[in-house]
Amino acid sequence: MARIASFLNQYAIAGTRSSYRGGVYAFLTSLYGFARKGKRITDDEKLKFETYAERYFLETHDHSQDLIQFANFCSKKYAPTTGNYYHTAVKEFFIFNDVELSRKQERNLKNKIKRGNPISKEETLDREMIRKLLNNCDLKVKTLILFIISSGVRISEVLDLDLSDVKISKDNSHGVVTIRESKNNHPRITFINREAVEVLNQWIDQREEYLKYIIKKSKGRFRVKTPSKDSRLFPVTKNSAEKNIKTALKKADLFEVDRDTGRATIHYHLFRKFFVTQLSYSGIPDKYIEFFVGHLDVLDRTYNKPSIEKLLEVYLKGEPYLRIYDEGFEEIAKNQEEIKATQEKVRDMQLEHLMQKSKMDDMMKEHEKMQQQIAQLTRAAKIAEELPD
Repeated sequence: MARIASFLNQYAIAGTRSSYRGGVYAFLTSLYGFARKGKRITDDEKLKFETYAERYFLETHDHSQDLIQFANFCSKKYAPTTGNYYHTAVKEFFIFNDVELSRKQERNLKNKIKRGNPISKEETLDREMIRKLLNNCDLKVKTLILFIISSGVRISEVLDLDLSDVKISKDNSHGVVTIRESKNNHPRITFINREAVEVLNQWIDQREEYLKYIIKKSKGRFRVKTPSKDSRLFPVTKNSAEKNIKTALKKADLFEVDRDTGRATIHYHLFRKFFVTQLSYSGIPDKYIEFFVGHLDVLDRTYNKPSIEKLLEVYLKGEPYLRIYDEGFEEIAKNQEEIKATQEKVRDMQLEHLMQKSKMDDMMKEHEKMQQQIAQLTRAAKIAEELPD
């Protein structure tokens, strides 16, 4: 098997394979100038990159210097996070091909690698903006957006979900989402709210017709021949999903590109950020928010992990803050704050009552003690009177 394909096959998660493939391709582009023409690579282009990979390891190279040049190439072409990820991918590709850098070379890399360009400009999403976008989306993209907003999942994670990974409650108030393949290879549970459930049910009803249309349109190039063979909740590639949201952003007059990085200022990751921000406003402890979005934290490392019931209880406390169409969410949130404030006042009153009761108990004990002392003194005086002179 070819070098790049063999390297990628050792990774079980599709997102990791895709990102590492992009890093290796970018590295070979920086060296040999060959680049794929579109976002979707052709079989001929894959073969070309495999040829360049073979050529690279047959030639004599200063691998450390190549990495420095590649890092500088990435700093001009990609956002810092992407550049760093690609750099890591190439180092792993080197190790796979028995090329390991010495400690001295590693230190030299850290000293000479230039920092990336500024991070891409991003919009700050509000509900009015999100509603405007949703009104210009097809059902598939609308469902994807509301799914991410209400669950905090990554776009790659939601596209990896099977139909069986989402269990909708009988009253359609929420859905339990099981993430089996995640960025950090760490399965977890999260939830979607009623708004997302409503559009998800509509999407599931239309999903089979969508698949039939795509299969017919692809003329045999789609991954399956019949809808029943594809169990994905969203039978869509990441590239297609990104094209779809770009179309919707343009229709909503919300499409803008950062001139420095060439990246759209609104993208799927912003809906995940919206989830984190809104739940933080709700007062939910950070450890639960981190768990829902798939960041390793104390909940992942403890032996006594919270049950689904406990996680749902916590999620529902913050759920009103995730609603997009419910104009009364602020009132609900306000009422929750008022209830919380009232509960705190009641607790303070209870504490005050307990303190006062404790003081009264102490006073009663002191009073009884004094009564006993008075009785003793009275008896002593009476005995003294009865004694003969």
